[in-house]
Amino acid sequence: MKLFSCIKLPRLSDLNGITLQTIPKRLFVTNVMITAIYTVGVLSSVFASLLVPEIYAQTAVLSSGIINGIATILLTLFIDPRASVLADRVVKNESKYIYLKSYSLTMISSKLVGTVVAQLLFIPAAYYVAWFSKWI
Repeated sequence: MKLFSCIKLPRLSDLNGITLQTIPKRLFVTNVMITAIYTVGVLSSVFASLLVPEIYAQTAVLSSGIINGIATILLTLFIDPRASVLADRVVKNESKYIYLKSYSLTMISSKLVGTVVAQLLFIPAAYYVAWFSKWI
């Protein structure tokens, strides 16, 4: 029961101080693309297995691991280090807390936008995976 007393819902006042200048735009776009790759990876591979003849279907389905592996590497190289460095700078008072709040808002909103972008990439990605599974 103590767990429920520790939960706090976000308030609109938590966004005070966040402006367009404090939001990292390049990070937003990068995270949108990586999230779109993550979101579309498994589904496009499964759909691609329906687009190719039976002998290539298993290759298409198993390619989802490669797609998500690439997305994981991109996330590890481009997104995670920035969060760690920024949090460390805020703790050491080398950067303002508002930048960490802006970073958090950027990450949440870019995940949402990335999921929507993935819906646009789903069919083209499935055809690409189908083509690639025949090429291998």
